[in-house]
Amino acid sequence: MTTYKGINGFAVQSVATDPSPLDEGQVWYNNASYAFKLAAATTSGTWASGGNLNTARYSLRGAGTQTAMYAAGGYDGTAPTGATENYNGTSWTSQTSMTTARDASAAAGSQTAGLNFGGYTGTAITGATEKYNGSTWTSSPSLNTARSGLGGFGLQTAALAVAGSTYPGPITNVTESYNGSSWTSLPATSSSKYAVGSCGTQTAGLIFGGAPITTPPAVTAQTQSWNGSSWSTVNAMNTARSGIQGFGIQTAAVGAGGDSANDGSRVTTTESWDGTSWTVATSMATARYVGAAGGTQASGIVAGGYPFSPPAGNATEEWTGPGVPVTKTITTS
Repeated sequence: MTTYKGINGFAVQSVATDPSPLDEGQVWYNNASYAFKLAAATTSGTWASGGNLNTARYSLRGAGTQTAMYAAGGYDGTAPTGATENYNGTSWTSQTSMTTARDASAAAGSQTAGLNFGGYTGTAITGATEKYNGSTWTSSPSLNTARSGLGGFGLQTAALAVAGSTYPGPITNVTESYNGSSWTSLPATSSSKYAVGSCGTQTAGLIFGGAPITTPPAVTAQTQSWNGSSWSTVNAMNTARSGIQGFGIQTAAVGAGGDSANDGSRVTTTESWDGTSWTVATSMATARYVGAAGGTQASGIVAGGYPFSPPAGNATEEWTGPGVPVTKTITTS
């Protein structure tokens, strides 16, 4: 009789808890749940619920990883807020608020070395920049062009700010880089827009989607790539939308949710970028836009956002990307 050991040269391991990290094809017996299990690769990625934010809001921004992220600012349904929270992979903990309460800002960096810049204070567009050390904020020189709904990515000491709205002025295509102490103007993108999805580093970034005008229903599926000195237009998304939650790097990104008409038409659509083209992936559980996002194409996170009802959301969803091993229970049915 053929056995697993005879085929593979070793027996199935019996354990009380599932192993971590997983290797695709790994098989074990969980003697606590009395089940045989398998590490199988996801085909289009999966979303799972995480811990809720303490302060429900939309137009917030964040940075970090799925297990160590910060989220700051946003609109709580009544006014812009400076509320800041840290995520540990399970729950959110409130921290010291930003000095300048605002929504529609941009973020970069990590949970212990973050950066927040731009946004709307409730009365005016701001270029305010603040550094985050994991618990408190310190003011830094402002953007050269104050704007909201801008894209942002990179590190606390090497970030990029791109596009956005200068309301009541025009939508802009301005690009600026940050070196840890000041902002410098760089070549602009080929098109002006705001509420873009964004991710990457100061020398290898990506922006996607957005709204080129303020009047609905204009949205775009355009994708643009940054090489550290100039922008180039690459393959567009499958679904045009604004307010997309984006995370990952220039060659492996995820764009999730958004507004398909810039008029409150929230979507759950998720797409995965491989450096060349976008592929439709598993949809989010909650339709929303302008939430905080962080992580990688393999392990990402989205928190808060505008789900429509209620107007300010606190739900968190965690993303496991395509091709990543996940635990499956082996059944005989």
